[in-house]
Amino acid sequence: MNRFFLIALLALLISTFARAQEASSTTTYDLYISDTTVNYTGKVRHAMAINGQIPGPVLHFREGDTAVIRVHNTMMHESSVHWHGLLLPNEMDGVPYLTTPYIKPHSTFTYKFPLRQSGTYWYHSHTMLQEQSGLYGSIVIHPRDKKPLADEEVVLLFSDWSNEKPHEILKTLRRNDGGSEWYSIKKGYPQSLDKLIQHKAWGERVKGGLERMPPMDLSDVLYDRFLLNGQPKVDLSHLKPGSTVRLRVINGSSSTYMYLQYAGGKMELVSADGIDVQPVQIDRILIGIAETYDFVIRVPMHGRYELRATAQDVSGYASAYIGHGDTIAAPTIPRPNVWKMSEMMMGMAVNMPGQMDHGNMKGMEGMDHSGHGMKMDMDMPMDHSKHMMGKDTMKMDMDMPMNHSKHSLKKDTGMVVFNYNMLRALAPTTFDSSKPVRKMTLRLTGNMYRYVWSINNVPLSKADKIAIKRGEVVEVTLKNETMMNHPMHLHGHFFRVLNEQGDYSPLKHTVDVPPMTSITIVFDAVEDKDWFFHCHVLYHMMSGMGRIFHYEGSTRDTVLQAFPLKKLLKEEKEWFFYGSVAAKSHIAELQANYINLNNAFRVEADANYSGQYEIEGSYERYINGWLRPYVGFSATRQEYFNVFNNRKLFEQDFSLPVVGLRYTLPFFVEADLRVNLKGRVRLQLEGEQWLLPRLFLNWRANTDWEYHTDLLYMLSKRFSLSAGYDSRYKFGGGLVMRF
Repeated sequence: MNRFFLIALLALLISTFARAQEASSTTTYDLYISDTTVNYTGKVRHAMAINGQIPGPVLHFREGDTAVIRVHNTMMHESSVHWHGLLLPNEMDGVPYLTTPYIKPHSTFTYKFPLRQSGTYWYHSHTMLQEQSGLYGSIVIHPRDKKPLADEEVVLLFSDWSNEKPHEILKTLRRNDGGSEWYSIKKGYPQSLDKLIQHKAWGERVKGGLERMPPMDLSDVLYDRFLLNGQPKVDLSHLKPGSTVRLRVINGSSSTYMYLQYAGGKMELVSADGIDVQPVQIDRILIGIAETYDFVIRVPMHGRYELRATAQDVSGYASAYIGHGDTIAAPTIPRPNVWKMSEMMMGMAVNMPGQMDHGNMKGMEGMDHSGHGMKMDMDMPMDHSKHMMGKDTMKMDMDMPMNHSKHSLKKDTGMVVFNYNMLRALAPTTFDSSKPVRKMTLRLTGNMYRYVWSINNVPLSKADKIAIKRGEVVEVTLKNETMMNHPMHLHGHFFRVLNEQGDYSPLKHTVDVPPMTSITIVFDAVEDKDWFFHCHVLYHMMSGMGRIFHYEGSTRDTVLQAFPLKKLLKEEKEWFFYGSVAAKSHIAELQANYINLNNAFRVEADANYSGQYEIEGSYERYINGWLRPYVGFSATRQEYFNVFNNRKLFEQDFSLPVVGLRYTLPFFVEADLRVNLKGRVRLQLEGEQWLLPRLFLNWRANTDWEYHTDLLYMLSKRFSLSAGYDSRYKFGGGLVMRF
């Protein structure tokens, strides 16, 4: 008996030790960051890779393990890696100058942290614009004690690619001299007068112009390719017919929301941002940047079915093909009516869990503000009701059984388009009611004309940290006052997205806030130190839309003493140099600008071939989005006619300084009031009208009775043909080159 007892005890100890060893196992990866080249479009372009590939490798872990990830930076410039959505120690979060030292060139940094969760996540660089160049990859953390929901699983990481350098993209977005319109032209969405008239949208554009609201668009950037696991198309024919598959879908794009739709009909959504939810059947979903969703589908017995991710502006897509046989294409998303603001607003508010902000709906008479804030136009690509039968309702192949799980929340046979109200947690997500609650409103704001993005009209570099206390519950109302979607991401925390599910509102780490809507998120303040909160549109973040949540009483890690926070804040203050030169039959012209978030140095010069010229230089400081005082100089040598002696004479004038004010009026008319050293006052107005898709009218007039008009025809992003009249230099034309 004693022997049997000892043997049983020994077996128990061995088993316990084995389980302890298993529970505390370590998973190690080595990631090598390097410069490389890619060719997605027939053109070789610079990129950045992880372990020689784009995207980087899928990192597989198990819940409860310890992750050890050695990141080797082989490049000539600094880098970083952020583990998006993971709950980890502050110093491992991977935001240079805020939480973690940057990875120096030709050096290695080791990230080590416990894995306190399971689900689908991803990683990416948090240094400047490196994410756009290819530094991103996916993470799968498998649950320790849970059976798989499907027979097989596949990771699908979507991204966007441009042949332009990311810095050039941001410069294009920042310039307001005509170069940025090229993206809209190439997409087929020019906001020209003829298109506005064609779409009966002239009235809306006038109202928008009166409020200094730029023309509508769904996405800022023109992309050359949309990729899925680094390729435009992915073949998943290896999946067994009839089996169920868990699709781990990640939107790793830099600035593109993606519509996801499956040719096989409904997808069963089972997880959002890594956390399992009550399964729900959907037909279409708009996935915000940095969000992750898991779906369960069944592999068809016959046919090759397309799973398509379409860019929100319908400028392209990437696809995965599931099954064997004849190809069945996913439904095509109709192109949006970007000229009609009321229709655009409906198409952008897909994920909206509540009502639109009626106070922000100026000039939008085309919308129905009743109920949940939308009136359905059957020509619109999106169906915003939960159960309405849409135009894209599909006839199903009998070999494609849907996943009618007995646990599914929805079993509609009609077209079901996802919104956040459909997300229901598996268990109550409420926090301890005895905890104090701190409430705040963060207004998502920006100046699209200048491409400056902010929160409460203040960019990150000018804002104080948001102080919170450990042990309290923080309730944040996000009020989007702009005309673009903003995917807001909080590092190191999950938050409740308050929706119709009440106590079962879902937990997420990234939330889409559609235009002119408010969404409330709530999180438990259980961490310490500083955590980044920002828009995950890369170019919005880099232009000021971010904040830092700071736990009161905590101090920065001593390892960060050599990495001052002001370096992070300087990223949005980057300087850009742009302008144009023109060689015309009657004059030569130069415009040069050196600008950042708050400042601008500008030079304008023109001259003819008989010795006349005018040169102006200035430094201006932005007081707000529209007003900027300046100081500068002017030099002129102009010909005029003296009626008293019937002779042509030259006037020369050199004035230093010139002091003035510039102000952007409605319709983006630039007003310039200045006085020179001799007391001479001049008021000048100038503006631009978009006439035809590639044709623009520029004009300028001042109180010196000088006026100038130009017709510009855009040949490409860099070059335009020009023809016009100048009161000093008469008629002429030529070539304009932008730089």
